Amino acid sequence: MDFREEYKQKLVSADEAVKLIKSGDWVDYGWCTNTVDALDQALAKRTDELTDVKLRGGILMKPLAVFAREDAGEHFCWNSWHMSGIERKMINRGVAYYCPIRYSELPRYYRESPDPLNIAVFVVAPMDSHGYFNLGPCASHLADAARKADKVFVEVNKNMPVCLGGYDNCLHISQVDGIIEGDNPPIDQLGGGAPTEVDQAVARLVVDRIPNGACLQLGIGGMPNAIGGLIAQSDLKDLG
Repeated sequence: MDFREEYKQKLVSADEAVKLIKSGDWVDYGWCTNTVDALDQALAKRTDELTDVKLRGGILMKPLAVFAREDAGEHFCWNSWHMSGIERKMINRGVAYYCPIRYSELPRYYRESPDPLNIAVFVVAPMDSHGYFNLGPCASHLADAARKADKVFVEVNKNMPVCLGGYDNCLHISQVDGIIEGDNPPIDQLGGGAPTEVDQAVARLVVDRIPNGACLQLGIGGMPNAIGGLIAQSDLKDLG
C-alpha cells in the first residue's frame, strides 16, 4: 500500500497543531531525543492564551522555548519522568516537578493511569515505505503514551536515527492524527566530562567480562562513557 496520500492529508504546520491545546490540558512532549522542537516553539507563541497546561517528558537535552519567559510558570508546568540538569534548574525556578517512577514500569503507568492525556507529540524518523515512523533510541514508553492520548502528532526529523529490533519502536501512520515537518535540527547530545582513572579502571573490569552477543544497558555519565569507549575499541561482536 502507498501511504503517501494519507501522509499529505495528515500534514500540518506546528502552528496549526498547537491550536488543539487548551488550558488545563495534559500534553506529552516526548522523551530525551524525542522531545519536540518545532511544536515547542509554536506553543511558546500561544503563552498568553493559555494557563495550567501540564507538559510531560524527561531528560531534556536543551531548554524549552515555552519556559523562556520569566512568567512561564503562570502558563505551563513541566512534569519530568527523569531529571536532567536543565530540569533541576527548572525545579529551582518553580516551573517543574519530578514524577518518581520505576523506569521499567513506565509503559504500565500510561496504560493504567486514570489521568487524561489529551495530546502526545514526539520527534520521529521519516516514514518508511510501510507507513511506520521509527521512534529512534528513546522509544521505551512512547507507544503506550500514544495509545493513551486523545490525539497523536509526530514531528519528523530526518536526523533521527532508526533503531530496529525492539518492541513498540514505531508508530504507524494510522495511529497518527497529524504530521509536522520541522527544520530537521541535529539530534541533541548530552555532554560528558572526561572519565576519571577510577572510571577507566572499572570500565576495563567490565569490558573484559562482556561476551559476544551480550545485550547491554549503558547509563549516563563518565563511567558508562568509559565503558562505551572501550567497547568501541574492542573486537566484541553482535552486541545488543
